[in-house]
Amino acid sequence: MDRLRCGAAGVRRGAFILLLGVLGLTTPAAAQSLIEDELEQRVVQTTALIADYPRVAGLSDEEKRKLVEFVSGNMLFVFGHEAGHALINELGIPVIGREEDGADSFSTLMALKIGARYADSVLVNAATGWFYSERRNRRDHAKMVYYDEHGIDLQRAYNIVCLMVGSNPEKFSGLAQETGMPEQRQGTCQGDYSNASWSWDKVLKPHLRKPEDPKTDIKVIYGPAEGQLAPIGEAIKSMKILETVAGMLSDQYRWPKPISLQMQMCGQPGARWDMTAKALIGCYEIVQEFTFLYRTYRKTQAFALVDEGRMEETRIYQAAAE
Repeated sequence: MDRLRCGAAGVRRGAFILLLGVLGLTTPAAAQSLIEDELEQRVVQTTALIADYPRVAGLSDEEKRKLVEFVSGNMLFVFGHEAGHALINELGIPVIGREEDGADSFSTLMALKIGARYADSVLVNAATGWFYSERRNRRDHAKMVYYDEHGIDLQRAYNIVCLMVGSNPEKFSGLAQETGMPEQRQGTCQGDYSNASWSWDKVLKPHLRKPEDPKTDIKVIYGPAEGQLAPIGEAIKSMKILETVAGMLSDQYRWPKPISLQMQMCGQPGARWDMTAKALIGCYEIVQEFTFLYRTYRKTQAFALVDEGRMEETRIYQAAAE
């Protein structure tokens, strides 16, 4: 099961403008405005749904609203990552290197190529999350697992930033400097982006759906969410994140077999592509994870690298959680 950790509050409405781009609905302007209004209403409704949820106690109304936007944007990135796995497996896409790295690059490129005005906010959130995760691991003295199929948290963060910088050095150079990425490395990121973008375009081109091709029916399934997860189940349904991603995957690709997008109770945070069930599965518990990270670290410096053993980290963590 993939371990997803994302942090940092995003730009207001940015993640939802990204959703518009995923659906190919960024033009014309009048239509975009109407859809933005609909998404804005979903934010309002979902914020009301979680208003009394114990895990958001202590947050202001504005912070609860930002939390809804933050979680929704991160869930889009999560399902983008798992969609990368699905495409690799179902379409027989060759992978040179680790599949997890390929799925990360697919999700990053998907956002970058949308072209929506605030699409990058989702990627900033994702990169920030890996910094937060590494910070938490240091705090908890978690063992570094060098043999895991995933990259180390900080590597995954910098890989996202590198693809962003490579796609538009002028736009994202400030972000790279904020994360401490040396200028020399920033210069080589253009090559990384070019290779990743060209490679994905080439292997996916034969599988792109033509206008005359029928769309694959991609089912959306919300499993039961019980106990503390019940409000999360209602919130995810309210935002219709799964429907949004399913629409994109159905519209853009010719799938050899039907697939589904599901939310389930898993017993732990995570998301995965289930090859047997042909399903992209997100766990309700991962929303709890995003909520924890937002609540805990929203007031800390997003891209700070904390030296191991620094007592200051404990103080910052305690202050942020208050």
